[in-house]
Amino acid sequence: MKRSHWILTSMKHALVFLLLAQPAFSQGMGDPLTSQGIDHNTLTSAASRAMGGTTIGIRNDAGLMFSNPASLQTLTDVQLSLGGVQQFSYAQQTQQYTPLKYYSNFSLLMEGLTGYISNPDTSFHGSNAGDTVQRPFDKIGPNWSRSKTKGNPIQALLAIPFSLGETKCAVGIGAVEYANLNYYYQNNNVLSPSIGSERPIPTPLPGNDSLPVRTQWSQYIGSRDGSIRGYGVALSGAVSEKISLGISGMILNGSTDDYEQHVGRGELVFYSNYFRLDSVYSRITRTGTSDYSGQEFTFSGTYRGRYVTLGFSVKPPTPVTRKYTEQVRIDTTGSPSSTNVSGQDRLTLPWRGTLGLSIAVANNLTLGMEYELRSYASAVYRDAGGTESNPWLSSSVVHIGAEYTPLPWLAVRAGMRGQTEVFEETGNPLIGDPVDYSTYSAGCGFSFGRVRLNVTYEYALMKYQDVWQTNVNLNSESYQNVIADVTYDIPWTQ
Repeated sequence: MKRSHWILTSMKHALVFLLLAQPAFSQGMGDPLTSQGIDHNTLTSAASRAMGGTTIGIRNDAGLMFSNPASLQTLTDVQLSLGGVQQFSYAQQTQQYTPLKYYSNFSLLMEGLTGYISNPDTSFHGSNAGDTVQRPFDKIGPNWSRSKTKGNPIQALLAIPFSLGETKCAVGIGAVEYANLNYYYQNNNVLSPSIGSERPIPTPLPGNDSLPVRTQWSQYIGSRDGSIRGYGVALSGAVSEKISLGISGMILNGSTDDYEQHVGRGELVFYSNYFRLDSVYSRITRTGTSDYSGQEFTFSGTYRGRYVTLGFSVKPPTPVTRKYTEQVRIDTTGSPSSTNVSGQDRLTLPWRGTLGLSIAVANNLTLGMEYELRSYASAVYRDAGGTESNPWLSSSVVHIGAEYTPLPWLAVRAGMRGQTEVFEETGNPLIGDPVDYSTYSAGCGFSFGRVRLNVTYEYALMKYQDVWQTNVNLNSESYQNVIADVTYDIPWTQ
């Protein structure tokens, strides 16, 4: 009995170590909360978002001052702008398992279907582990879904045009939402170690029953709620009648509430042609906050011809520091213990930029297109111990939009922009190819004298599959955003 108790206690400690260690040990756990969401930069201009996120060619919009500061040259009056977003999101995960040749009950157990199987009749030949129907010790199923609604102010800006001698200039000041860090991931069938991984090599079958493969089975939930805000100044000047340059700088500051939980569901012991399921008691919860700080600069330029406008914007490397504090609560015996953990890590975003053009097809119709380079594979993450890595993937996306003004007081806009994440699917056959999807948008602008109202609707659906030898997880997340901003032009004599 003492030996059995020692083995069980050791295995519980091993479970705690594996769950708190790097995610490479676990199948389907996802990444621990570190830098998720910092790449999700917020586009604050409702007009720009309606036109697929394009910024070149949009005129008289202070909401672009931190993404394309050269656009301030198109202002004619002092402009005050306020804006916000209402987001509706829905996420779900569906798991599908393949029956295994030597472990026929495994797929049924993972999909929560063993309750439909009756107990075997062992009256003729006795009972052994191979005759047993493995049943879960809880009511956690494999699939989940989650919906969330949240509103946020995303801009409060003031821009002023002025002249220095013969040079036309403009300056802007304000606060914006720099990045939306809201994040959620869940997997109810985490296996540690990862017995179903294809890379680097598949897990071999046990050679004999004296050398079984032991795997911890658990549920994982990780979430983050909050954002990073930017507070800064933008300045632009006219080099000539057609060429404008601009620069902006922001101080970044924000915080999030972080939460992670691991719930032990059992221990799977795989023999040569059958497996057992033993109960475990384990619950590890991490709750805390993360505080972010940094600075970001943007340089941009535009050339405005009669019918064509060309432009670019460039962002140099941006370091974002995260200071975190959390309470780790561990319960593996029924007597929980807790400890406080704090530290600091940093993510340095690399050079990023866009190139774009806008074409005036007619007096009341404008088309825009931009190419965005996201060189995130060069982003450097440094953990609390000083170890550096490059955890993200690079991509390039295209933004396309159009604006039609059938009436002097009405502008109708529509667009589409590519979106990419900085991670790839598990088991991705094209290694290094990030998850991608598209955002579709439409909106209107209304003018009431010196007051303008822009309203935009966006829809995006991200779908990807994580694939192992034993199963495929179908992940999807949809977003519906309603963005609105109000601007007021104050008469100004330069």
